[in-house]
Amino acid sequence: MKHLLLIATPMALLLTGCLQSFKKESDGIEYKIISDKKGTALKPGNFFEIQFSQVYKGPNKDTVLFSSTDFMNQIVALDSMSIPPVYYKIFSQVRQGDSVVVKQLTDSIMKQQANVPPFMKKGAHLIAYYKVVNVFASREAADSAYQQLMASAKIKDSIKKIDQLKKDDKLIADYLAKNNITALKGAKGTYVQVLEPGEGDTVDSSSVLKVMYTGRLLEGGKAFDSNVDPQFGHTDPLPVDMSAPEGSPNSVIAGWTDGLALLKKGARAKLFIPSSLAYGARGAGNEIKPNANLVFDVEVADVLTQAQAKAEAEIEMKKRQAEQKRMMDSLQKAQKDTLRKK
Repeated sequence: MKHLLLIATPMALLLTGCLQSFKKESDGIEYKIISDKKGTALKPGNFFEIQFSQVYKGPNKDTVLFSSTDFMNQIVALDSMSIPPVYYKIFSQVRQGDSVVVKQLTDSIMKQQANVPPFMKKGAHLIAYYKVVNVFASREAADSAYQQLMASAKIKDSIKKIDQLKKDDKLIADYLAKNNITALKGAKGTYVQVLEPGEGDTVDSSSVLKVMYTGRLLEGGKAFDSNVDPQFGHTDPLPVDMSAPEGSPNSVIAGWTDGLALLKKGARAKLFIPSSLAYGARGAGNEIKPNANLVFDVEVADVLTQAQAKAEAEIEMKKRQAEQKRMMDSLQKAQKDTLRKK
């Protein structure tokens, strides 16, 4: 909760809040509560739903860093064991419908944290705005409300992805036209430039592929990962289970399965992947920014059945186990030799 922030509040409360002074707490934190004193009081052990946003306000820039309106509200337990003490103190005073403004001087944040965003400068503030939307007396009521929030968030996310896919599709189509690139289009929207067609049957939804790849940003062309270039530290073929459900531990981004489904064993191709079929609005790491369209140079080194992939995985596991045993035996022998010398 330490870095969460704001929600819209009624104009009357905003005007009232402007007249209030901030109360000071430790670590450079100040806060004020804007309340009409009419809502249900939040008590220890209760759960509460908050809208929030966070703003950086400094001499060099004013920026909204995060807003729950872009994702979903959060439900939090008023529990002294899970909320930092200063926030527990603040929210122990609020009611349903109240707004809370919390600001913290960046100087104190820099003292507490070694790594801060490069835009953050001394003398600025992080300002968090909260709106207490609902108060729940039981975990059951809070869980029910959370499920409703999740359902609404999924609908909102789907609509955003559809809108973003339209924007991405135009950007990629324009890029292909500008560079005279002929490409197939996958069922979900990935563009595939086939460089070498390969041989054999087309990949199907039950196949397990071994893929060599290099991933780049469409804008600028910078490489961010590869199992071809040894500088990235991994050169084994990447196994891709085409049947793995999206979001599961063994899955890849949707743009990969969408594009690879058009290829054959031995094929080389470029996958032009819209951001909504890649890492979306969240991005990934430092290199892949939100809503970044990606390009992957791929080679389908092999196409296996599920049975073949399972058999290969078992052989590989036995090799690793044998290597681990060899290392343990070597270590134990060295220890015994050391004891004998003593």
